[in-house]
Amino acid sequence: MSDVRMLNVITSREYYENYLEFFRSHELGCVMSSFCSGSATDKILACFGVDRSQKVLMQTFLTADRVDEIKRALRTDMNINGLGNGIALFIALEGIGGKSAKNYLLGKEEEGVKQMEKENRTDFVLIITITNKGYNEVVMDSAREAGAKGGTIVKAHGTGSEMTKFFGVSITEEKDMVYIVARRDEMENIMRAIMEKAGMNTEAHGVVFSLPVEDVEGFSL
Repeated sequence: MSDVRMLNVITSREYYENYLEFFRSHELGCVMSSFCSGSATDKILACFGVDRSQKVLMQTFLTADRVDEIKRALRTDMNINGLGNGIALFIALEGIGGKSAKNYLLGKEEEGVKQMEKENRTDFVLIITITNKGYNEVVMDSAREAGAKGGTIVKAHGTGSEMTKFFGVSITEEKDMVYIVARRDEMENIMRAIMEKAGMNTEAHGVVFSLPVEDVEGFSL
């Protein structure tokens, strides 16, 4: 298991700028944002006389030894436990596609040897790739060649802290995020295939990592 954690924050869009400033102040360098909506039905919302809530999903990364620090800051600085202020989830990464990708996620501008970090934990993993806009087909084609069955594409917007460039990549441009569920024993081949065709050294400037999946329903075996 990697020592990197993904922090997922889901909150109202009105707090978007506040959370960006929070991430900057705590030197969390790579932030991906996706706008979304709450799931309450129109009938329920009508009863309360409110519109469908507009949400934002913000994802960033930190090392495991910083989790307690950020949790405390979320409580004190952002009042995360207050009613309607959002929810924060910390998820351990199963593996990361090389030192360069790890440094990118953590906002560190230093290169290293590409080597998979992983420890087999579950039967399935969720492989996530972040690339420049327009390269999702390259990711999916390379993943399918390595055995992937399919994927889901999410449009996102990258927001950096102090760095506007990382390995020549603008981290404030629109990004494609590709989610692929795969068997654990296929993970390394799929991640390596994506790194070769859409990794940091390609025009896609892709970053690939994986999360452990405890259970799967509806996955084609």
